[in-house]
Amino acid sequence: MAFPHLFHPARIRGLAVRNRIIGAPMERNYCTANGRVTQRYVDYLAARARGGAGLIYTEATYVDPRGKGRVHQMGLHDDDLVPDLARLVEAVHREGGAVGPELNYGGRVVQPWVSGLESRAPSVVPYAGAGGYAPRALDRGEIEQIVARFADAARRAARAGCDFIGIHGAHGYLLSQFLSPWCNRRDDEYGGDLSGRMRFPLAVVAAVREAVGSGLPILYRISGEERMEGGLSLADVCAFAPHLVAAGVDLIDVSAGMYETNWWITQPMEMPQGVLAPLAREVRQHASVPVSVSGRISDPSVAEHLIESGACDFVTLGRALHADPEFPAKARDGRAAQICACIACNQGCSDLHARGLPIICLVNSTTGREREYAIRPASPARRIVVVGGGPAGLEAARVLALRGHKVKLYERDGEPGGQMLLSRYAPGREEFAGHPAWLAGAAARAGVEVVLGVEADAGRVLADRPETVVVATGSRPGLPAIPGVEEAPLVDPCEILRRPAAGVARALVIGGGIRGIAVARVLAERGAETILVESARELATDIATRSRRFQLQSLEENARISIHSGTTVERLGPRSAELWNGERRWSVDGIDLVAATSSMLPIDDLVSALIALAPGLEVHVVGDAAEPRTALEAIHDAAALGHRL
Repeated sequence: MAFPHLFHPARIRGLAVRNRIIGAPMERNYCTANGRVTQRYVDYLAARARGGAGLIYTEATYVDPRGKGRVHQMGLHDDDLVPDLARLVEAVHREGGAVGPELNYGGRVVQPWVSGLESRAPSVVPYAGAGGYAPRALDRGEIEQIVARFADAARRAARAGCDFIGIHGAHGYLLSQFLSPWCNRRDDEYGGDLSGRMRFPLAVVAAVREAVGSGLPILYRISGEERMEGGLSLADVCAFAPHLVAAGVDLIDVSAGMYETNWWITQPMEMPQGVLAPLAREVRQHASVPVSVSGRISDPSVAEHLIESGACDFVTLGRALHADPEFPAKARDGRAAQICACIACNQGCSDLHARGLPIICLVNSTTGREREYAIRPASPARRIVVVGGGPAGLEAARVLALRGHKVKLYERDGEPGGQMLLSRYAPGREEFAGHPAWLAGAAARAGVEVVLGVEADAGRVLADRPETVVVATGSRPGLPAIPGVEEAPLVDPCEILRRPAAGVARALVIGGGIRGIAVARVLAERGAETILVESARELATDIATRSRRFQLQSLEENARISIHSGTTVERLGPRSAELWNGERRWSVDGIDLVAATSSMLPIDDLVSALIALAPGLEVHVVGDAAEPRTALEAIHDAAALGHRL
């Protein structure tokens, strides 16, 4: 077996676990507005159980409406919710999995416009993301009521047939708020030193243990550090761990962060894999029960190393299983190279979740649509030519071939991937470039004939006598509508990333999206004084919020880059530019290079050529060739077409 530690069976209390992989409690926005499980949720978790995960959490599940954080969050606050949860449990059990909820109460981070009620917390410490509303401090009676709500929800989970009970004591929710000296300013028996601050979470654990008896394991999730000045420290967590065990906890699941430091909760690609392992390793020294760790673990080799090295006993995988539910089975069976790896882009998951939308996945178009996008044989099968081997073309070809169509794909470059491959040269974004290799391999395994290094014009396409053509030829930089642009030393930003530009002392980069930021950073690394201009007030709005923080920080720390947001380029000359920010107008001289990164145009010439030569031919346009946009949108556009034809 390739990963013997990862796939060694275990026991948690009386529960036999087939391996050391725990599916993390990601919130998914798949439930109804009253917290009820839907068929979409059942299909999603059943797929992860079928893929071989040892244990699977549902998600942060509110035990009281006042603690509800999301409109479509799962709830266990009412007996009426038990039958649908039981249906989910049965589906997971049919696939050989074990499942349980993660009981939660939001506290100070609850948005009153979501819960419909005033938020309650240990102390009056507002959270900006909740509109700045100040929560009301809980009194002793209310604290006891919430303890009872956790116990009631645990009983409901047990009645639904759940295999374990998870308790959410991490990420700045109510239990974590009581434990944190930053959130807990109380001067009664529930505040003060650690012994007071841990009183409430320990009462919750004890009540849950009493409610479910000695049979069901209890898993407790905790932030090993909040990474907030004055917040919960690793030393406090290590001192707390033995008390959790004494109260009835059977596994401690180590995460990190709170809402004010949310990049530690859902780490972007700018952070390394296994980043939380040092926290788990230290907690494990103070706990007599198994310890699991989360935090960007998307490679089975990393997971194996963490367990083998003694950092943890289990690994908690969220986005890795979201991206590929078969991650465990592929790793176990020697097919690790076929894993559709999470690239931590956070675009389809955490960013959509924060907007209240059902989460999907950039790298796996089937995620969250397991029933809708189940592969159904095409009737009749057709001869289809796909032109363009970027992410949209590869995804369309892959799905079409899986459905039985005879698919041939042309890519003019010697390597598939299109503009996604440019991420290789974008600091901090390198993992983005890994997905095209998976797409190309998956397309080949599906039976797609891939032709590289050939630019397919209309004649070549028609020579294949296709019944359908999919045009996925991507986009190219366009000229911005700036007076004097024709005289400026304009250089294709893609070429700047691909090839070193010699003799550039001063450069102007127009556009503060991720492409502009990458070009600016690369030019600055090569020694150029770089002026980055963005007409909007904010930069990097086209990437996930957690990544944005790291990209902006890198820009601000680079002395060679000057940032001008809320600024327009009014005129360009052979070596000059006139800038305006609404308050002043000034000129910049001595410019050796101008990169316009915000204007992209679809490459769709092939469409009109095909229609002119074969008016009756069925032609579809996907990805940037239809409209330049994000890789997430391009891939899902292509997948929808693949399932429709």
